[in-house]
Amino acid sequence: MKATSYKPGQVIFKNGDPADGLYIVSDGQVGLYFPTNMSAKQPDITLEKPAIFGEMGVIDNQLRMATARAFTDVTVIFVSRKEFEQRLEGADMVVRGVLGILSERLRDMQRKKIKNS
Repeated sequence: MKATSYKPGQVIFKNGDPADGLYIVSDGQVGLYFPTNMSAKQPDITLEKPAIFGEMGVIDNQLRMATARAFTDVTVIFVSRKEFEQRLEGADMVVRGVLGILSERLRDMQRKKIKNS
């Protein structure tokens, strides 16, 4: 795990980027901007400590569905895909399956929202 700091407006990851890990907000605020948010002035979601974001990509190995940007000065802790998978190895297959299903359902909802915009 690695801590990284960002200034307001700095991009942490972009919609369409490969998901190489997940993030935990350690200090400050992170804004999530979905593709339907064309103005990108205000985030669709604002996250604060101890929120986790970017988790869907490490669960289902798909591209990022949103852009994450520092909303304030922020410090995040990065957990790589490999670290996440090592922690998940001991989990029951039912738990892993449920995580995958939840991730896919969230992605489907977001795709429908984009399609209907």
